Amino acid sequence: MKELIKQLKGLPKADVHNHLHLSGAVEMLNAHYSDIRFKPPKYYDGFDGMMHFIIQHVNTLMRSSDDVITLMDIGIRSSIADNVTHLEASVDMGLAKYFDNSLEALIKAVGELKEKYKPEIDFRPEIGIKKTSELDEVYRDGMFCIESAVIDGIDLYGKESDQDLSGFKELFQEARANSIKTKIHIGEFSDALSMVRAIETLAPDEIQHGINAADSEEAIELILDRKIRLNICPHSNVALRAVSSLEEHPIRKLYEAGVNITINTDDLLLFNSTITDQFADLIQQGMFTFEEIDEIRQNALQGL
Repeated sequence: MKELIKQLKGLPKADVHNHLHLSGAVEMLNAHYSDIRFKPPKYYDGFDGMMHFIIQHVNTLMRSSDDVITLMDIGIRSSIADNVTHLEASVDMGLAKYFDNSLEALIKAVGELKEKYKPEIDFRPEIGIKKTSELDEVYRDGMFCIESAVIDGIDLYGKESDQDLSGFKELFQEARANSIKTKIHIGEFSDALSMVRAIETLAPDEIQHGINAADSEEAIELILDRKIRLNICPHSNVALRAVSSLEEHPIRKLYEAGVNITINTDDLLLFNSTITDQFADLIQQGMFTFEEIDEIRQNALQGL
């Protein structure tokens, strides 16, 4: 196993489903904050349990803009440590509150990190938008991000079921017109029909998670027809109990159906599992061969 991990870690990788201020390695965080002992649980009580943990144990670290920048910086360095050469990571629009409610100041800080690590990693930040956000603010602030020279994508996330996404349609259209990549979190806790509706409404470039597409031939056919990539985070799905175990994860079914998939960290700080760790576990469990994992790895790096 050690030799396999060493071999996998030496390969360049892409992480395209990543929430930047939650993407730091636990050991790096503990090294920086020597007065705390951060330890994420193995499992969470679903999405709500994860959010409770974030409020109790992560948000308490963020007292100022400097703290947010530190967490984002640790996240980028953690990616580099796992030989991630291409990083697409979302920066939650709500983090502007730590910058005196200035979205411009937040984006400026992200741009400085982008420049700082430019020689080491192709960092393409995305603006993270909650589905419950006020739509007038979303459009105003979203357009500011789209027109900036910093933001390369939009990542829409939050509750998946019973959501009216039509209010985000114009923003997604503006993003595409400006060559900004569009993503949406859907199909981890919601069913395949919710994915079909989201695709038909927003026409996203990529879907974050999307694992329940495996339950529907219609959803799979639509994904294949639209050439939509699913950015999957297997260990995150298990830790949040979206699936009962890695062995029962539908990722293999999606792969065999011809869906373009990637394997990603989601929140390294919360799930404590690098891309290398997940590659190794999927091989060790017999779900994928080394050659298949290498194909998935290379697919994630193509067309960048």
